[in-house]
Amino acid sequence: MTNEIKIEFGPGKKLSAVGDDYCIDVDMPVTEGGEGSAPEPTQLFLASLATCAAHYARIFCESKSLPMDDLGLKIRYKFNDEGNQISKFTYELTIPEGFPEKYKAALLRALDLCPIKKLLLSPPAFQLEIV
Repeated sequence: MTNEIKIEFGPGKKLSAVGDDYCIDVDMPVTEGGEGSAPEPTQLFLASLATCAAHYARIFCESKSLPMDDLGLKIRYKFNDEGNQISKFTYELTIPEGFPEKYKAALLRALDLCPIKKLLLSPPAFQLEIV
């Protein structure tokens, strides 16, 4: 693992983020000059938060042999008054009917283990360089 992601500049507003063994395509919406052919960067960030939390929910349920049918997770977000920055995330977890009461709080704590969310709470330093 190289601990880096290389960005390839495609036609129009398209970008590709290339890691060791994957490629994620990005595009901007039509309203911003793109084709809307792939998620935009903010959507990828939100998807990272949601899938990370869902991963930890799955691990928890599997470790307790709990049912995962009808388990669902949705992240809602609100923008600040200026509309230029997300000011609040709300995780909405849907659990299967009959999910044991004694595991509900622990399942919510499992969502909190997501390292992507932890980055927001304790952000890393950013360094910009021209090489």
